[in-house]
Amino acid sequence: MRHRIVSGICALLLLLTVASVSVGVASAADAGQYAEYTATGNETAPAIQSVEPTQAAADGPNGTAFVWERIDGERVGGYRVAVTVSSPQENLSVCAHANGSSTCTSVGPNETAAFTTPGTAGLDHLSVSLYNTSSNTTLDRQSVSLQPIQRAGDIDDDGLNNSNEVSQGTNLTDADTDGDGLMDGAEVHQHGTDPTAADTDEDGVADRTEIQQGTDPRQGDTDGDGLSDERELSLGTNPTVVDTDGDGLSDQREASGKTDPTDADTDDDGVADGRELEVGTNPVQADTDADEVADGRELAIGTDPTVADTDGDGVTDGRELEAGTAPTESDTDNDGLNDGKELAAGMSPTTADTDGDGLSDGREISDLGTDPLAADSDGDFLTDRQEVTWGTNPNSVLTPAWVTSSLLGFLIGIGLTVVAIGRGWVTELTVAARLYIYRRLELDREVIEVNHEIEATDRVAEADQPDIDADTAAEAFEQAEKELTPDAQLVKLMLQVENGRLHQTDIVEATDWSKAKVSRLLSRMADNDEIVKIRLGRENLICLERAKPAAANSPHTGDIKPPTPGG
Repeated sequence: MRHRIVSGICALLLLLTVASVSVGVASAADAGQYAEYTATGNETAPAIQSVEPTQAAADGPNGTAFVWERIDGERVGGYRVAVTVSSPQENLSVCAHANGSSTCTSVGPNETAAFTTPGTAGLDHLSVSLYNTSSNTTLDRQSVSLQPIQRAGDIDDDGLNNSNEVSQGTNLTDADTDGDGLMDGAEVHQHGTDPTAADTDEDGVADRTEIQQGTDPRQGDTDGDGLSDERELSLGTNPTVVDTDGDGLSDQREASGKTDPTDADTDDDGVADGRELEVGTNPVQADTDADEVADGRELAIGTDPTVADTDGDGVTDGRELEAGTAPTESDTDNDGLNDGKELAAGMSPTTADTDGDGLSDGREISDLGTDPLAADSDGDFLTDRQEVTWGTNPNSVLTPAWVTSSLLGFLIGIGLTVVAIGRGWVTELTVAARLYIYRRLELDREVIEVNHEIEATDRVAEADQPDIDADTAAEAFEQAEKELTPDAQLVKLMLQVENGRLHQTDIVEATDWSKAKVSRLLSRMADNDEIVKIRLGRENLICLERAKPAAANSPHTGDIKPPTPGG
């Protein structure tokens, strides 16, 4: 038995020696065989067209093919390889050589032959040869490298196992297949990005850059504002915020217009761009209405930033602020003239009476026709107000001459008379005469207060009676004089002129009033403690309290003697 085993081994060794010699001879003949085909220019020389492992999992580096160590959970005994040849010859075979072992199979002209590798070891140096079995020569040879790998293994140590890499289409030997700076495993398991594409969302920004800046590498427009992340980065906006500057306008809207999406107030006028569009102002022009007041200031003070002259007075808002007028009030000083008209005429729009003559500018312009810049419009040394009060023409230099002279003469005469009366120089004047003098003084004192009413009365009279004569006018004036002094005031004035005492009959005579009227008036005044009535026989003595005779409180009141006129 032992002898048979030894004899068998020797025969095998002898066979291998012969085969080796044969292979060597065939190898030596290859060149001659190929030379024969190539020398004749035969394009159909026998050759190996392709060698493909049919169970390869993926391609590896340098022509290596990765194959699964286990298929369907079972360890394999060999891997199938398909060899395609191109040759018109018959009697061909292909052989695989690995780890000192060979396996061969026949192949017809221009056919594909399939064989299984001789085991699983040494497949990194697998070679395939094309033989002519008739001449026992080698016609062609190619090297093939197969590398068995485990499904759960991780050849490139990128966090993605071999099975996942094959399914994802990534490179089993490159940890970052797409070269974006992210490991294949991190892209698949953490970020959800494509490990075979450096820019998963194709927005122009690499996945790693997006992750670093906080954008979503799977979405081209992370914040959904209409601008791609790449565009936002070029603009300097925040691709994770719709409105980078917080002005109420989206980045996309600002980028498509003229405003700056990184500056809330593009024109620096104090109003955010979004607010400007709401109120109708120009967000890229600080002063929309060109009135020299910024839009922000106009909104703050209540003027209209879209209208140069808010109050419509003919003066722009900016000029009004310079002049101190109110840009929201057309007539700042409320004098009846708008600010624009006053400024144009040189008047003060902040002072109702520019020339200080006591008359408002509006009245001087609209009613009187006087100069609001001159207190004395006609230059007659009387202010416009004095002339209006006295009823003279403030626009005529001729009116004050006769008025002044007559008035001064009258007042001087009256003054001298008063002095004379007061000192007892004049004793012969009747009560009526003295009363008339003092009534004139009282009239002159009150004429300023009632001048406007007299003018109005005169205008009405002239309108109703255009042909009124001088006598009628005089009577109207005399009636006006009487109406100016109330009855009770007239009685008091008479008593003051007569040193506080008068007989009731003197009052009747001086006033031309009826006795009944005088009696009723005096009774009412006595009831109001304005006068004191003292019975003297058949007459009444009318006194002011200060002039009441001491005997008035005596039981002998009837013995009081009547006063002497003027005494």
